Amino acid sequence: MTPQELAALPGNSVGTKEAAAILGVSRWGLTLAAKQGQLGLPFAFSGNRLKISKAALLAYCGYHPEAQDGGQESNG
Repeated sequence: MTPQELAALPGNSVGTKEAAAILGVSRWGLTLAAKQGQLGLPFAFSGNRLKISKAALLAYCGYHPEAQDGGQESNG
């Protein structure tokens, strides 16, 4: 998964499947790191499901959508 594909996903958070794909780690590793307070990214648990902030994950990957278009706006 690329940062562009991640940015295109709906919602403000992503699950372990998407986060693991972009970080190149296991889903279980992400969950363990979060439970041990070592994830380093904003997260929340919804029951047993780990949700990670999409904006923080994209920033961690160095992806800044406003910089991807050259900073220029189209006036139609």
